[in-house]
Amino acid sequence: MGFLFTGLFWGSILVLLGLSVILKAVFHINIPVFRIAFGLVIIYMGIRVLTGGHFGRVSDNTVLFEESRVEMSAISDEYNVLFGKGVIDATNRPEDRKVRKVEVNTIFGHSTIKISTGVPTIVKVSSAFGGCRLPDGTMVSFGEYTYRNKAAQQSEAVTIIKSSVVFGGSDVVLVEEAQSEEEKEAEEVGTETVAPQGTSPSEPES
Repeated sequence: MGFLFTGLFWGSILVLLGLSVILKAVFHINIPVFRIAFGLVIIYMGIRVLTGGHFGRVSDNTVLFEESRVEMSAISDEYNVLFGKGVIDATNRPEDRKVRKVEVNTIFGHSTIKISTGVPTIVKVSSAFGGCRLPDGTMVSFGEYTYRNKAAQQSEAVTIIKSSVVFGGSDVVLVEEAQSEEEKEAEEVGTETVAPQGTSPSEPES
């Protein structure tokens, strides 16, 4: 709440008050300065509550009033997009190969959650006054929905993403898993031309 006692806040109030006096005297336009100031204070307090008492760039896992890309890591289990646009990259595999649970909260913003075809992933969506589009074509505006990629149906070590969308939008995008160099070499070896069994190369006619 220290911002309410700074020169910036009270200077802005005095500027608005002066402008309202001039507009009322010259153009007969009445501006409710104190109502506007009260509304700004309410908005400021709400943002403070949402960001845990901070304002601006809160952390590397929170997108606030900007557009940014965040990669999921093993040291964090919560990611937030507030009044901005963020890309949450969840295509990396957990290092310990165990169950990984994370939360992605989208409030008055838009998030894109990228998941991989090769990483077992379950996305549990909860939406209110928003919209979340999933890779299977499902659109969730109100209520809950659970999506599983094919890899999650065959593995117990999964990444569980709890996505909450309030007055915002979110897209869950399924991308192909990037192949390693060893996998690429194995594919190249497997696709080499091999003569069918039981046949021999044709001999030239005499």
